[in-house]
Amino acid sequence: MIEKMKKLTFLVYHREYEDFLHRLQDLGVMHVVTSEVNPQQSETISGYVEQIKACTALQKEMKSLLDAAKLKAGETEGDAEKGLELISQLTPRYERLAEMRRQDEEQQTMLKQLEPWGDFDPEQVKSQMQAAGCELQFYVAPTKVFKKQIQDEYPVMVVSEAKKNTYFVLVARGETAEIPATRVTLPEVAQSKLQHDNAALSQELKQETEALTQLSQENLPHVEEALRVLNAKMQFDTVKEGTTTAAADHLMVLNGWFPAAKQQEMEAAFADNQAWYQVSDPTPEDDIPICLKNNRFFKLFEMFTELYMLPKYNELDLTPFLAPFYIIFFGLCLGDSGYGLFITLASLAVKFFVKDLSQGMRAAMNLLLTLGISAFFCGLLSGAFFGFNLYDLNVPFFDKVGSVVALDNSQMFNLSLILGFIQIIFGMCLKTYNRTIQLGFTYSLSTIGWMLVILSLAVTLLMPQYSGISKWFTYAGLALAFLVNSPGRYKKNPATGLLINVGSGLWDAYNTATGMLGDMLSYVRLFALGLSGGILATVFDSLATGLAPDNAILGPIVMVLIFVIGHALNMFMNVLGAFVHPMRLTFVEFFKNSGYEGGGLAYNPFRN
Repeated sequence: MIEKMKKLTFLVYHREYEDFLHRLQDLGVMHVVTSEVNPQQSETISGYVEQIKACTALQKEMKSLLDAAKLKAGETEGDAEKGLELISQLTPRYERLAEMRRQDEEQQTMLKQLEPWGDFDPEQVKSQMQAAGCELQFYVAPTKVFKKQIQDEYPVMVVSEAKKNTYFVLVARGETAEIPATRVTLPEVAQSKLQHDNAALSQELKQETEALTQLSQENLPHVEEALRVLNAKMQFDTVKEGTTTAAADHLMVLNGWFPAAKQQEMEAAFADNQAWYQVSDPTPEDDIPICLKNNRFFKLFEMFTELYMLPKYNELDLTPFLAPFYIIFFGLCLGDSGYGLFITLASLAVKFFVKDLSQGMRAAMNLLLTLGISAFFCGLLSGAFFGFNLYDLNVPFFDKVGSVVALDNSQMFNLSLILGFIQIIFGMCLKTYNRTIQLGFTYSLSTIGWMLVILSLAVTLLMPQYSGISKWFTYAGLALAFLVNSPGRYKKNPATGLLINVGSGLWDAYNTATGMLGDMLSYVRLFALGLSGGILATVFDSLATGLAPDNAILGPIVMVLIFVIGHALNMFMNVLGAFVHPMRLTFVEFFKNSGYEGGGLAYNPFRN
């Protein structure tokens, strides 16, 4: 659901405005609406932007070194002033470290180029060739080509052979004929000197990396605190400079929004009359920020709504309604109880054994746990367990479960279509409610009409004995769909409104017929993904048993390796598909049929 918001307007005397903003920032509940400030036109904001960029870059470099060394930052409390000092102190050293890494990579590349040619002094060879009026040219060619077309026809000398290639030199006087080989340009440095330089550079690089790693572990909290303070200051000054003024710049006018549940807290904070304020309800013309408010379970699925678009303020939040469908669709797409059990146990293990999980990671593990349980139970429909069929094992318990829930491929195909039909009709029900709360009940009558048409046709197809009754619902639905799809048109001119409604009804009929068919077929992917994943799992099982050598020790090892690697790859691909395709069904089919518009502005309170 969407949090109810209240509009808030402050009038503050200009000399007290800065203290007022600090109090408001400490309170941290108001979404401030200000005019946009161009950072390039504000020296203060542009200064913060540059500092934040430098601080972010330093933070990234520190974290990369700690991740490489598998170390964690120190637990000391961050000091923002020290963090700002470290930007100028450590940034040049990190830039030097990056340059040393680049030089090391270049030298390693040059050594690989020189390796087939041995150690020689390029300057000495060049001067000797010039004294003799010659030029030494370096070539590489496939060994077969060299022996057939080059060796006996040109004055060449072989230097080395490696990886089916022959490296050779040619002494040329003036222009030379075309040779079926690739000419090589070598670095103008001796191999021994380059090795010596690279060894010294590698040692220096190692020492500097260790020193900066130690500094990163000690000082990362200071840099992160400096980044937090810089962001807070930039936000503060952005609000300050974007505030409108009145009464010859003596009064500062600040508008914003806050959750209605925080009204008492807001009123208590400014009960000292430091600022005049007015609380009012939003109007249809207002651009109201959106704050989603769902229980702990549905909150796990808010990421999908945010990934698409937040709803408008006068729109229905579809998060609680998409969650059950997404859970079922994920389980059907994965379609293997073994994979579902693995995801479930892995999620539980991370939750219980990793103590310092962030709030976001804990929410992700809870979501994976929910989806893993769904995949486990949906996998029982086909009996798949790591590619094996549980119902072929002749185990009484599994046979009893299979007799109740097992479905064959045709039934799984039909189940996918039925679930798609249910979600589409449910989406149309939500569209009816949405249009009712936004425009009024009469504007939802056309959607109700199309629902009656679709449901009555489904009844006629599946239960012909009720066709006599269902046809009247079809007529009623068509009447609603063709006559009241734009009820507002009748107010201006009834005759013209009737023609426009009938014309719009014909267009809606075409879109509904073609759209319904396409939408229904989209849900076949629920069956297809589960089937393809099960087939691949079976193939890896066959490979594991078929390719294992007939050896009491080596055979089981090879079989386990193929089984683990094969199912790991298959699980990765299937889990990725099981995440993406239900999301696609949600964003395209479900949101479209529910009339979801979206485009809401995220609630972003002004706070430290």
